[in-house]
Amino acid sequence: MSVMDSSRFPTFCCDRSDYQQLIEEQCRTLELPEPNSAAVDVSFALAQKVSELINLKQKIPFSDFMQQALYAPGLGYYSAGSYKLGAQGDFVTAPELSPLFGKTLAQSIMQAFEHTQPVILELGAGSGRLMCDLLRQLEVEERVPETYYILEVSAELRQRQQQLLKAELPHLVTKVVWLDKLPQSFKGVIIGNEVIDAIPFELLMKTEHGLAQGFVKYNERGFSLEFHVTDYSRGWQKRNFNSYSMWPEGYLVETSELRNDWMRTLMESLEQGCVILLDYGYEQEELYSPYRPQGTLQCYYRQRKHSTPLALLGLQDITCSVNFTQLAETAQQQGSDILGFTSQALFLTLSGIEQFVAQAQDSDTIAGLSVAQQLQTLLMPAEMGQTIKVLGLSKNFSGTLSGFKSL
Repeated sequence: MSVMDSSRFPTFCCDRSDYQQLIEEQCRTLELPEPNSAAVDVSFALAQKVSELINLKQKIPFSDFMQQALYAPGLGYYSAGSYKLGAQGDFVTAPELSPLFGKTLAQSIMQAFEHTQPVILELGAGSGRLMCDLLRQLEVEERVPETYYILEVSAELRQRQQQLLKAELPHLVTKVVWLDKLPQSFKGVIIGNEVIDAIPFELLMKTEHGLAQGFVKYNERGFSLEFHVTDYSRGWQKRNFNSYSMWPEGYLVETSELRNDWMRTLMESLEQGCVILLDYGYEQEELYSPYRPQGTLQCYYRQRKHSTPLALLGLQDITCSVNFTQLAETAQQQGSDILGFTSQALFLTLSGIEQFVAQAQDSDTIAGLSVAQQLQTLLMPAEMGQTIKVLGLSKNFSGTLSGFKSL
């Protein structure tokens, strides 16, 4: 860690011991376990980096703070090498929970292969568990793809994916290729499981002066959030006035132009084939309901969930629900068609998850759950079944996926 002039920083991150006390206080307040010394070192360095950015601009939009918290090179949550996925990490995704998820998703991929190139591109492959489950099932079905591409921004996660592949499917190592950016022209199937929710977003609040945008500053006790009416918030209010007019004062909402840009770039990359995206989210009308006054922002740390994004800088995930209406409209503007939109429960059920239940009785999952518990978490409304949605998109694609068929 480089030595910096401490006079440039606020009191809370001038000294390593003072910063340690701040982290301990945040953990006590949020009732969270304390991070180890090495993790605090990384968070301390990141706090100084963010403080310098604030010094330059007086305040930074929440999306810029989130970008640093998650993706600052070598320091952010997804860049610093901390363990994030699985039972010993901060959160568990569907592939980590059960092999039933990958086996069932493979059915849609095989259907898609009938109408496009037998090539897969996975966006943000996490631990690599979904990659291995898909390749294993596709091998059983004698439909192994010509190439399995992975777009991964985290060097640490890329290494874990490579290690898992070598350990579980060494004979398929040559099939998997890691990418640093989207291909210019892709033909095949693109899949993304819980990648959109971690794309930075803005915070907006309805105030007596109108809709205000969230900015991060600092004081001597840590980072702080304040709201100001801006050209951006005025424009957003005007475009979404029907929803805004129904909100009570103090209503919080998240919005993300970066997610729209991400979708636009993704669909520009797809020349022919389909996209399957799974994530926490809602259609816009439900997302912006007046009955959701605190928004959907969530932070994940050691299997615990809270809504304090300025705490534990770089040590926790920061997410919010996806506006699937907006993403679908953005995709359509790029010439894409909508294959379907449904809940994870309905998608997996219609895709035939029940055929794999008997096979899974003897499976040894990372989470150590029984098959009944796995199914409950994947399918039940109070678990992932209803909260995670599935959006299917396509270009120059004549096929259908059974998971999107109506009952």
